Amino acid sequence: MKKSEKIKRKINDYLFDHRILRASLEHLNALFHSAVAALIFAFGFASFITPAIVEVSEGVMQEGLHIATGGVSGVSQTIALALKMGGALDGISGDTVSTVISIAYFVINIPILTFAFFKIGKRFAIYSVINVGLSSLFIFLFTHPEISGIHITSLIAQNKMIYNHELVRVLFGAVTVGVSSAFAYRGDVSCGGIDVFSYYFALRKSSSIGKYGIIINSCIITSYSILLVASTAGADWESGVIAFFFSILYLFVANLIIDAINLRNKKIQVQIVTSSEYLVPVLIANFPHGATVVNGEGAYTHAPKKVIYMVVSSSQVKSVVTLARKVDHHAFIMITPLSQVYGNFFIKPVE
Repeated sequence: MKKSEKIKRKINDYLFDHRILRASLEHLNALFHSAVAALIFAFGFASFITPAIVEVSEGVMQEGLHIATGGVSGVSQTIALALKMGGALDGISGDTVSTVISIAYFVINIPILTFAFFKIGKRFAIYSVINVGLSSLFIFLFTHPEISGIHITSLIAQNKMIYNHELVRVLFGAVTVGVSSAFAYRGDVSCGGIDVFSYYFALRKSSSIGKYGIIINSCIITSYSILLVASTAGADWESGVIAFFFSILYLFVANLIIDAINLRNKKIQVQIVTSSEYLVPVLIANFPHGATVVNGEGAYTHAPKKVIYMVVSSSQVKSVVTLARKVDHHAFIMITPLSQVYGNFFIKPVE
C-alpha cells in the first residue's frame, strides 16, 4: 500500500471515531465551496457579463453587447431591463442598476431556496442561501470599487484587447459561471436559482445536471432577448439577435463545464474478467452497488472465469479498479461511460 493511501486511511479511521470533528469538517468544506463559488460567480458576472463601456470613436463611448446569463441572474437582468424600459431607472447610473440586479437576485432566490429546504435537503438549502448572500455581496463590491477598494473589474475593462472583444467576454463569462456552479455542486451545495431545480431533477432522473439547465435557461434567454429588441422599439433588432446567439453560446459552454466537472450523477459500467472467487464479495462489501456475475471460460486456456458487471459513479471508478487489482493482479478490466441508467442505483442522499 502506498504511503499516501495509508495516511488517508488513518485520517478516515480517526474521523470515523470522532463524529463531532468529522461533522465540523464537513460543514467547513460546504462553507468553503459556497464562498469560493460565490466569489467566482460574482467576479465573472461583474467582469464579463455586465456590458462593457467601449470607445467606438475618439471621445464617443457606447455600451457593449448585452449577454443574458439565464437563471435567476438572467431573470434579474430581465427585471432591470423592464424597469429601464418603463422609465423607473431613468437617470440612474450603471452602478445603481447593478445594485438592483444584485438585490433582485437575492429576493427571487428566497422561494426557490425554500423549495430546496423541503425537497432536497436542509444542509443543501442553508449553504445555498449562504452562497446566494455572498454572491449578492460580491457583485455589489465588484461593481462599486469606490466603496470596496476592489478595482479588479475596472482593471479588466481597461484592457481593451480582452474585455472589449464580445466573443471573449462570452467565453470568459461562461467559464467563470460554469466553474462556479460546478465547484458548488462538488461541495453538495448550489449557487441557488435555476441550479436548484437542475440539481433536483438530475437527482430524481439520475442524469446529468447540465441538460436541465439548458432547457430552463433557454426560455429565460429568449425572453430577455425579445425584451432587449423591444426596448429599442425594433430600431436595433440586429443587436438583440446577436445578443441572443451569444447568450446561447454562453449557456452551452457554461453547462458543458458543469457536466465536465460535476461527477455526482455520472455513471460508469465496470466489467471485470477474473478467476478469483473472492473478488465479488469484496466489491459488494466496499461499494453500495449490486453486481451481475456471468460464468465464462477463457478462449485460450479454457480456464473458468467470472465476468462481473457493475455500475458505479464516476468518482468511484478509481477505487473499484484499485481494489480489484489488489485482489486479482491478472484481472481484465473494462470501463464504459453510460449516459443513463434505469432502475435502482444508489447515490448518497443530499442532506
